[in-house]
Amino acid sequence: MSVAARRPSVLRRLAAATVACAVAGLAATACGGMLPPRDLKAPSVSVAGLSVDSVTAERARFTVRLATENPNAVDIPLSNVRLDFSLLGQPLLAGAPVEAEFTLPAKGSREVPVSFTLTSADLRAVVSKLLSGPLPDTVWTLRGTAQWGVWPLPIPFERSGDARSVRRLLEVLRF
Repeated sequence: MSVAARRPSVLRRLAAATVACAVAGLAATACGGMLPPRDLKAPSVSVAGLSVDSVTAERARFTVRLATENPNAVDIPLSNVRLDFSLLGQPLLAGAPVEAEFTLPAKGSREVPVSFTLTSADLRAVVSKLLSGPLPDTVWTLRGTAQWGVWPLPIPFERSGDARSVRRLLEVLRF
């Protein structure tokens, strides 16, 4: 069966695996590198669910529900979170939480919906690169910004990963 024929299933699997990597990177770098408080620990993040909002020939829009747990004794107020995820240098996902501002409660948990857009052209280009040859050392990159509460400047973050995570993704997608 072709990728096009399996598109909704492939998009769901790709979204879940990609978002898990992306959000883990966001939690580890955005929260760990913010200003207050000095001993802030990164929240744990996992994918709680995925819903496909719309699929057209040009793009898919979907929402990923993230289960977060804040191990800190203080609330983590975040706003203007933006995410861009590239695979093999190809922009693949652009997303933002559905709520422009949200708070992860102190010593608590919260589900955070994140809206993503994936273009069919980007997906085809990345799949072609993945299938065409050896993978470089840095395979994926997550870049973004977030603001802590009322802090006026966006705090940039970036994470990257190697081929191991992409190989696992290909196994899940059965390529």
